[in-house]
Amino acid sequence: MKKLFKYISIEFIPPFFMGLIAFIVFVSLELLYQLSEIIVRNNVGFSKLLILIWYHLPYFISMGIPVGVLFGIFWVISKLSSANEIIALQTLGIPMKKLIIPFMTISLLLSFFTFALFDTIVPQSNYKAKEAMARYVYQRPQAQIEENQFVDVGDGRYLFVKQIDRESGILYDVLLYEVKKDYTAVFNAKQAQKGSDGWYMKNGRMFRTNKDGFLDLDITFDQLQLDIQEDVEEFLNFSKSANEMTSKELREKITTFSKLGLDVSGLIVSYQSKFANSLAPLVICILGTALSLFLNLTSKSWSVITTFVLVIIYQGSGAWLSALGKEKIINPTISVWIPNIIFGIIGAFLFFMLDTRASYKLLEPLKRIFSVILFILVGSSFFSAPVNINSQNFFLKDDLLFLEGDVFVEYEGSTIKADSAQGELNEDGTIKAATFYGNISYRYEDISIQASEITVNFEEDSAVFLNSYTIQKYKGDKEVEVRIWSESIQKPMQENIIETNKTQLTTCEDCITYYFSARKVDIFPGYFLIARDVVLSFFGVPVLYLPFYFQSLSEDEKEPMSLTFGYDNNEFSLLTEINYKFKNGSKVHLSYNTVNDLATQETDKEVTLKYGVPFLYGSLYLFTSLNSPNTYDNNLGVSYQFFEDNKASEIAKLELQLEPATEKKSLSLNIPKLQTNLGDLKNIRSHIYWDPKGFDDILFLNVESTAFQKRYGRSLISLSKLKLNSHSYGDISDLSMPEIWNTKETEIDISGKYNFYETFARMYGNFDYAYTTVGTETTKNRLTTKNTFSYKDTLYEIKNNNFDLKFNMEDTINFNYYNDFIPGETYSSGKSLFNYSLKPGIDINLGAFQVGNSLEYVKVLENSLTPSATDELNYNDYVGYSFSIFDKNLTNSSRLSRSFDLRNTENFPDLQKLELQTQTNINLLNTKNTLQTKTEFDISDLNKIQPDTTNVKLTNVIGLLTHRSEFDYHHQEEIKIDYIENREILRYNRNRLQFDYDLYINEKTFTKMVPELLTYFLFYYDGNKIYGDFDMKEEYTLYDLDINFLEKSSNYSFGIETTYRISDYLKTGFHINNRDKSEFAKINFNYDIEDQSVNFTEFEIQKQIVCWTLNLQSKFSLLPQFDLTSFRISFFINYIPDKNISYGDDGFEFGLM
Repeated sequence: MKKLFKYISIEFIPPFFMGLIAFIVFVSLELLYQLSEIIVRNNVGFSKLLILIWYHLPYFISMGIPVGVLFGIFWVISKLSSANEIIALQTLGIPMKKLIIPFMTISLLLSFFTFALFDTIVPQSNYKAKEAMARYVYQRPQAQIEENQFVDVGDGRYLFVKQIDRESGILYDVLLYEVKKDYTAVFNAKQAQKGSDGWYMKNGRMFRTNKDGFLDLDITFDQLQLDIQEDVEEFLNFSKSANEMTSKELREKITTFSKLGLDVSGLIVSYQSKFANSLAPLVICILGTALSLFLNLTSKSWSVITTFVLVIIYQGSGAWLSALGKEKIINPTISVWIPNIIFGIIGAFLFFMLDTRASYKLLEPLKRIFSVILFILVGSSFFSAPVNINSQNFFLKDDLLFLEGDVFVEYEGSTIKADSAQGELNEDGTIKAATFYGNISYRYEDISIQASEITVNFEEDSAVFLNSYTIQKYKGDKEVEVRIWSESIQKPMQENIIETNKTQLTTCEDCITYYFSARKVDIFPGYFLIARDVVLSFFGVPVLYLPFYFQSLSEDEKEPMSLTFGYDNNEFSLLTEINYKFKNGSKVHLSYNTVNDLATQETDKEVTLKYGVPFLYGSLYLFTSLNSPNTYDNNLGVSYQFFEDNKASEIAKLELQLEPATEKKSLSLNIPKLQTNLGDLKNIRSHIYWDPKGFDDILFLNVESTAFQKRYGRSLISLSKLKLNSHSYGDISDLSMPEIWNTKETEIDISGKYNFYETFARMYGNFDYAYTTVGTETTKNRLTTKNTFSYKDTLYEIKNNNFDLKFNMEDTINFNYYNDFIPGETYSSGKSLFNYSLKPGIDINLGAFQVGNSLEYVKVLENSLTPSATDELNYNDYVGYSFSIFDKNLTNSSRLSRSFDLRNTENFPDLQKLELQTQTNINLLNTKNTLQTKTEFDISDLNKIQPDTTNVKLTNVIGLLTHRSEFDYHHQEEIKIDYIENREILRYNRNRLQFDYDLYINEKTFTKMVPELLTYFLFYYDGNKIYGDFDMKEEYTLYDLDINFLEKSSNYSFGIETTYRISDYLKTGFHINNRDKSEFAKINFNYDIEDQSVNFTEFEIQKQIVCWTLNLQSKFSLLPQFDLTSFRISFFINYIPDKNISYGDDGFEFGLM
């Protein structure tokens, strides 16, 4: 038996690895095929694909082991059977059933190995694979946030997000579960959004239950900070899915989520799958060995086919049943075990049937139908009919097929619906051609065509449409539908091209005021259309002939061709532009501009040619510009444009250009905006200009940024200003490159701040560095920084009923440093301030009374920056009370605070500050009244301490009216109160009226007492909205009015802006806009009262007239005499301003072509 085990093991290993490797290669290619479009689009390197496959390899191996086992068994047994070795073994007294023992032993070992893979390496590798997919394939620095998944955020907390708005970063329907030993808390919020120092839940509710399940607390909140141990993005972006967890982690999640009453069917299926998939080699071994011995397969090709079929059935049924388990259609616990149970029972049945009489009776008929079953299974998987036809009725007559009633045909991605059809059949019964009649609708990809008749030739893959109608969409600022009618259309069935004859097209929807009639139109859906022999008609009357007409159908591509005529100042101009994009992605741009002076008969010509091909992460362009008769501006060059497909960054360019006539040359790099994980880098530039005489100008590098930061939870490091500029200095025409480099001017300016948080500690500060050098001389080199570290904590607390005693400790370290690294400047020697403060304190709350003290010690360890900063030893204390009565309708609190300087030995203790704060709240007769005071005392004479200044804030809420006042009361001055700041707010439902004014109570006249009155109003009436401001300033000599009106269910809004200074001027503006700003009117004029002049500084009206838009712009004066400063009138197709006719100061322009 040992020799048999050794022999079968040696024979088993090569085919096992063959099957395993074939499976790994197959699923790897399948993975790359699924990602092929993204791989090509994002230019993923080959090395990155190897990394991606490497991380997926453990999972592929674990899933491929059953395939290798099954293939190895079929291969070995077919080999033994073909060589009659099985008969030889039976002759030696070894029954067929004993052959299963070596295979069972190997499979059992492989099952243990598979489980070890599934529970150790596979979860980690799957997690790494997800990170690699996000980083290298999708090219995102972090994985996307996953919706509808619970995330373990540590400390017994679980976060759930239902929906994410990826553009705004807002999370909707957020749940935070906090599971503790003694209680369970649930936080539910409508949304969560990131603030300046963390994430905040908004408009939510918090429930808390005790360990017995009874509700202890029910609170609603407007805003609540998410207090978790790490940054929310890290949890959401890199949370583990079920296939990235070990069995232990899954078991813990199932236990926890079950306590919360959540659906854990998906987790149960994943947990059971680890064990069920681990037993797959053993189950496959039982079935495979018994089946191969039962059928006595001798062909290795049949071994491959049988393996393929059984793997598809086993793994396909496993995936299907797992999905049913996750949806709880069947029991999640047993759903993944069903394939093992069924295959195991079949294998055991066949095993026990071996060497029995019944097996021989079943074997022969089973062999006959086995090949037929495989042919049907494989054939149905890989072959389908080329033409699918459905109809209510049909009949045959000779070689014609007649279809009637709801005819539907599907062929190579095209679908046709019609009332009836007639088809011509070939001798083999396939359809040669078909003609469709009635209400016909044709669709291919994004193309939809309606016609009265369609004839399709299936052999030539072409179709002819009669009396057709289709809509093509132009995507500009707004999507515009181009409607096209044709007498006939020819279209290849498998190509996205339409050729039409005798065509009319327009953008009008209902009332057709204009249309273009064309002899022939070629349509490339999603790109452009070209019409030939075009006549423009208004209301059916031909008014203009165009030899051709071009219309772009893509928002990303330029017009394929355009002609623009112009006339200005006795000069006639014609600009022709051609743009074309080839199938391989290359582009060509050709423009020809000619300007003819009719007076001198001189003609200036300019030709520009630009050709680009895809290259690496952008496009490589060759370009040239030729001018006649002035050839000095001729140039040619090569440029590389990148970031063309990155919507977040602007197109960048690396360009080499030369001018043959002047022999001037330039090499430049320009990156307007570069988006990074830390922020945007802007205005990245570098260039070199030179000619035969030498270098003209060199910019080595320029980089700027205004917001460059890195966050770590609440902590951050931020650069508010970053600028680096290094360029040549002075005349460099006679200098070599090393000399230019040595004499360059370099400027560096960096400003920023940092802020680090821990539970009880905080470190923050700012810094600024400026550096300028010219050649070898440094003219500026200064560093300034201010840094603070603080620690605050309650060391010990005693709390009993109404008594609360806290021992607090606060430590602070300040380090400020200024240094000029060049001599002769303010801080050349370096100046710094370094101090340390220690502040222990005690706070006591005894019922309504509070008392506390602290001792603050400040030690200045180094100070050359601020001479006034010295060592300090201060004693601070306070005493106060707080109470409320009448069901909190009357509350009052007061606190008296003192601060002493203990270092003043001559006047010990030296009182430095005395302050009294009070607050009183009275709720009476449906009113709410609050009075807050803050009084600072004059302590210059300790024998006569008296109030110095009291800040008073008063708030009264009486029904719909809210009044607020604030003023300072100067106790020791003759005029006690200078003025009182007031605000009156009247609210009614959503309506609001607000007045802000300062009241100078010592003045005599009203204009002096209230010199300005600021008003804000917001009114709703019957769904209409009126809002704005009305301000009266400078003692009522200046009036500002801003009023806006929005009518209910109206597409238009109206607004007025007016500024009037008495006896001086009046500035007035009106504006009317519709919702998409396609129609508007803006009129602004100034009236000078003294000069009696009226100037219209802005006069623009844009109005849609059915399918066209009229735009009128002007600036003019009416008084003292009419003076037209500027004027322009344009007429263009709605939402397509490039198709226009315009006339103005800069002449006439015709751009309809």
